[in-house]
Amino acid sequence: MPPNDRMTDRPPWKVLVVDDDPASQLLIRTALAPMSFNGRRLEMLAAHSLAEARQLLEQHHTDIAVALIDMVVELPCAGLALAEHIRHRLHNHRMRLLLHTDLARLGPQCQALQACDINGYLDKAVGDPARLWPGVLTALRAWQEVSGLQRAIEELRHRSVTDPLTGLNNPSTLRQALTRALSGGQRRQEPLTVLFLDVDNFKLINDEQGHLRGDEVLRGVGEALRTNSRLEDSCYRYGGDEFLVILPNCSVAQVEANYLPRLMAAFAALGVSVSHGAADAGPRFYPSADELIRCADERMYQRKRALRREPQGMLRPAAA
Repeated sequence: MPPNDRMTDRPPWKVLVVDDDPASQLLIRTALAPMSFNGRRLEMLAAHSLAEARQLLEQHHTDIAVALIDMVVELPCAGLALAEHIRHRLHNHRMRLLLHTDLARLGPQCQALQACDINGYLDKAVGDPARLWPGVLTALRAWQEVSGLQRAIEELRHRSVTDPLTGLNNPSTLRQALTRALSGGQRRQEPLTVLFLDVDNFKLINDEQGHLRGDEVLRGVGEALRTNSRLEDSCYRYGGDEFLVILPNCSVAQVEANYLPRLMAAFAALGVSVSHGAADAGPRFYPSADELIRCADERMYQRKRALRREPQGMLRPAAA
């Protein structure tokens, strides 16, 4: 797009130009600097050597949309080595890579170009700066499309493992995550605790105050778990009004002394009563994920029976 298109306050497109020829750098920057795409200007990052290029990439590679790379930078085929560095060392497959070279002289190097996942070629022999912009514009459009697809995939992945009401993890990855945490704890000889929680009289809340109030309670419990847990803890909505927390490197005694008082105070502030049961593993014995969950669940129901006598037949078996 011409430079007089409407500009926005969004950040500019970062374009990396790798070329050790000062005249070529000037030509490229002069041709591209005034351009814009979707209301965003181009910000040119210049690298005159491989070392300078790698330094810029280490700092900015996640933000660079397009890299315009000369085939020969200090060494023959150095541009290919830099492309391989971007793809395989930095693991950046979103950046669009354009090789600026003499296309007539590529010859047997074409297979190597394919292996480096080059996205396009600009003919350096032509020497017309006006021909640079169409190639860069196409690359920017491709970057935008790839980024959109990546965001959509990440959103789908997030939805597949997240409970929509509370924002906590759903049970789909629970056993896999707990098995992995148990293996890590066993390697490091560290304890691990599973805390099982159940909202008291939740059916009564739904029946007497309505399902909207019930949803509000569940969201409040989820927020209390999220804000009172450590970054390394994993919080799950196990199902219905049941919740589960995995606490690595933490024993039941530590949970009861430090974690539960904060959590119970947060629940009390919500006007909610929550029963709980905890079971730990290590450092001598590490049960399976299912066994640890079952033990925490049983202890939670033991506590519920001890605190409040319920009519016979109201208690369900412990979760498998």
